[in-house]
This record gives sequence, C-alpha cells and structure tokens, in this order.
Amino acid sequence: MKTFVLIPRKYVDFVDEELALVKTIYGSIVDYIIVKNTNSKTYLSKDKIEKIKSRDFDKLVVMDKLKPSQFINLARELKRDIADRIMVILEIFANHAGSREALLQIELARLRYTLPLIKEAIRYAKLGELHGFLGAGRYGYEKYYTMLKKREARVRRELEKLRLIRGIRRKARVEAGLPHVVIVGYTCAGKTSLFNTLTGLSKPVGPEPFTTLSPKSYRVNYRDVDFIVTDTVGFIRDIPPEVIESFYATLEEVSEADIVVNVVDASKKLSEVISEIETGKEILRRIGAYNKPVVYALNKIDKLQSLNNVLDEVGKYLREHDDIVPISCAKKLNIDLLLDKIREKLVVKGYKSNEEKNIRA
Repeated sequence: MKTFVLIPRKYVDFVDEELALVKTIYGSIVDYIIVKNTNSKTYLSKDKIEKIKSRDFDKLVVMDKLKPSQFINLARELKRDIADRIMVILEIFANHAGSREALLQIELARLRYTLPLIKEAIRYAKLGELHGFLGAGRYGYEKYYTMLKKREARVRRELEKLRLIRGIRRKARVEAGLPHVVIVGYTCAGKTSLFNTLTGLSKPVGPEPFTTLSPKSYRVNYRDVDFIVTDTVGFIRDIPPEVIESFYATLEEVSEADIVVNVVDASKKLSEVISEIETGKEILRRIGAYNKPVVYALNKIDKLQSLNNVLDEVGKYLREHDDIVPISCAKKLNIDLLLDKIREKLVVKGYKSNEEKNIRA
C-alpha cells in the first residue's frame, strides 16, 4: 500500500518519530509534507488538496487528530482512504495486543473515536451530501451507529469485570505487605528490557512502538527486600484522551504504585530526551501519579560520548525529590545502582526487609 503522510507543524522536530509510527503499520511511505496551516473544514487548503490529488498513493495518513467534519470532507475530496494519528496508534495497539483485556481496551478506544465520525456521517446523509463515496445512506449509518453504541456498552461491562479482578489481585499484594514499583517511559525507551533485567524473565521486546500493551508484574527480591515490579504501556507525545481513558486499567497500576521508574532513552538528541521527560511528567499528572517518588533510569548510556553533559541537562528539569540513575539494559550497567535506589526509597516509605519483619514477628 502506497502511503502519503501529512505532518502538522507542531511535530516538525519529531518527523522521524511520526514517520516511524506510520511505517509500523503501513510500511511504504511515498512522501510526506509539513502542514503549516490547517483548514477548519477540510484540514488542507483547496490548493494543497488539488496538488495531492495528482500524487500516486492509496492512503492518506494525517498525523494529527482530525475533526469528524474534516475527516469526511477530506475523504470526499480525495476519494481515498484516510487515517489520522489516533487511528494509527490504535492500529499499532491492535497489532501488539496479547491479552483479552488489551483487545477490549483497544476496541473501546476505537468505538469511542468512531462514534462521533458516524454521527457526523448521519448528519451529512440527512443533508443528502453523502452520495457515492462514503455514502451508505442515512438509515445505513443510523443502524450502524446504534449497533456500535450497544457494542460499546458491552465492552465497558466486560472491562469493568476485568478491572475488578485486577483490583482484587492488587489488594492481595498490598495485604501481603509487598510494595509496588512500576516501570513507565516513552515507547521504545527500553522498559521491557529493564523489566526482563530486573526479573530474569524474557518478555518480548522490539524496536517497533508499543511492544507492551498489557501490564506484566513479577516479584523481585533484592538485598532481602521483596517488591512487585510492573511493566506498562509506553508513553507517546500528545497521547489522545481516548487512549488514556481506554487504557485506564494499565495506567491504574501507575497511580497505585509506591515508586515510579521512568525509563528514558538517553542516546537520543538532548532536546528529544528533555521533551520525552516533559511528556512523561504531563502524562503522570493527567493520571494522578505526579506526586509519586520517581527514579529516572537513563538507559542506553553505552551509546553516549558525554554522560555528564546529559546528566547535568536532565537534572535541570527534575523535581527536588526525583533521582537519576544512568544505566544500560543491553550491557547490564549500573543495574545494581538502580536497585539500590529503589530499595532506599522503599525503606524511606517504611517498608522493611525480610530480616526486620522476622525479628519483629
């Protein structure tokens, strides 16, 4: 499939990252352009639409969130399939979903995003403006809309049941006196690699975004302190609210954690490293986990020429009680220092070692 990509000006410094998301799903990219100004009705100006019409491509991918009216009008003008940034992200999620819960979360996100689009299509159909392309007719759209609403309700009910089960398991961990350490970070930063290093497991890792969708938990013992470590779905710049809400069960693990380990790919350009840290802080704020103790694990230091420069710059953007530990999961560098820092923070929070528990008993 030949894909043409539109990238909004706000992502001009992250073009490679946006194109990587598209390539994960569609593979071949014919070309891309930076969109400086958008049109409220068709996203693109008429001149740009006419220029794009002559290009040889099968699918247009807009790495921005399209309004329902923009989506329909642009599709009518170009007579080609269209996907926006949210659709791309959800498609990536779908390709990596391994559990029933992850599949349901993805389906719910798709339903939440599709319903306003179908509602807008109904409005156009009533006006008689959807003949031919995208023209299923008024009654066809209304029937489809009703079916999707019923499916959304069923998915929500099933997810609630799964969340209750997750809550029971989490409560059992708390009652057992086991602290909870959750691994977060930008997609492809090395979160699952760190999880495997800490636990000795071999969970799937990969260079493509969002290899991890469902949280994975495992008990770890270090210097006579036991804790549960959980790997979570990766962060991404401007993560859509629809995805945040639909992945509530995953993100709930973060809001309930005792300590957050934020994995950062330190091998990237310094500006990107800082941007990803700021993105992570914003997402933690949105899910109610901003005040948690945070340890920043600067991963891939084996690829750096000047570590001190990165440490100095990153330190300027952290809170007073945050900590930084430079590591390399690939080379197993400073993993013991990271574990020491986790243990230190757990002790400060009042968790005791197994030996202290036995003496107290």
